[in-house]
Amino acid sequence: MRGGSDLVRPRALNPGATIGICAPSGPVETAAVADGERWLEDEGFRVLRAPHLEQRCGYLAGSDAVRAADFLELLRDPRVDAILFARGGYGVGRWIPQLDPAEVVAARKLIIGYSDATLFLLWLRFAGLVSLHGPMLERSDLTPEARARLIGLLRGDPQAGAALCGDSVRGGAATGPLVGGSLSLVVASLGTPWEIDTSGALLFFEEIDEPPYAVDRKLVQLRDAGKLSAAAGVAVGALVDCGSERYPEVEVEDVVRDLLLREVDGPVVCGLPIGHIRDNRAVGVGTLASLDGAVGALVLEEPVVDRG
Repeated sequence: MRGGSDLVRPRALNPGATIGICAPSGPVETAAVADGERWLEDEGFRVLRAPHLEQRCGYLAGSDAVRAADFLELLRDPRVDAILFARGGYGVGRWIPQLDPAEVVAARKLIIGYSDATLFLLWLRFAGLVSLHGPMLERSDLTPEARARLIGLLRGDPQAGAALCGDSVRGGAATGPLVGGSLSLVVASLGTPWEIDTSGALLFFEEIDEPPYAVDRKLVQLRDAGKLSAAAGVAVGALVDCGSERYPEVEVEDVVRDLLLREVDGPVVCGLPIGHIRDNRAVGVGTLASLDGAVGALVLEEPVVDRG
């Protein structure tokens, strides 16, 4: 298991730092990206677009080679201090095997994304670098609280990792590296070299547009892969549009709680503000965190970035 002090922390962003924007997965919406860029500039950052940010190739933002090249250009550009993914969708897993882990870690640039970016964040933990599961530029309706937390974590503000509150499902307390992301992509990592490692870790997940039986199936797969029993605790974020017209009486939250109560010995908290929602609060992947099941709180115990 890698996490906490075993991983390299990216450099914190100081006033005037440059954030590179690329689209590693699906094609972007121009207006949403422009809104996000204006917000970042208002926060005192410079913004640099990857050359092919607005390319389209069906459900991809350009060919695999183009998307990989855009990321590497930002990674190698000395002007760029962090890399923010514009949106998710699908496709990042098609090209990350082309990357050199040593080069990415050596650059020490904070990489931010969620949804399809989950695979990339898990790959970064495998490589040895802390990353940030947080808002991208695919939506312009983020809450002020979500925006403030993201900016605080980028800068390394001491209070930025304060408690996120959810609903207690099982009591107890646990501390460990925080790992996870989109449930679909967490499951998709199984069998890859960067397969999620939950040994002694706090597993977190969120999901969108999956009916209860599909969420059940994914959790069962994690169970059978030993990922649930190995986790020190489980933190569940937003489960958005996860109902079923065919089985309207089944609530996805009930499915999740029932399975986790049977398979996880440590604390379990649901309803955390993480995922495909307006109030998408950023959390570090690979950073040390604590989960208090009695009060339903998730706290980052160390900064995502290094201010040194």
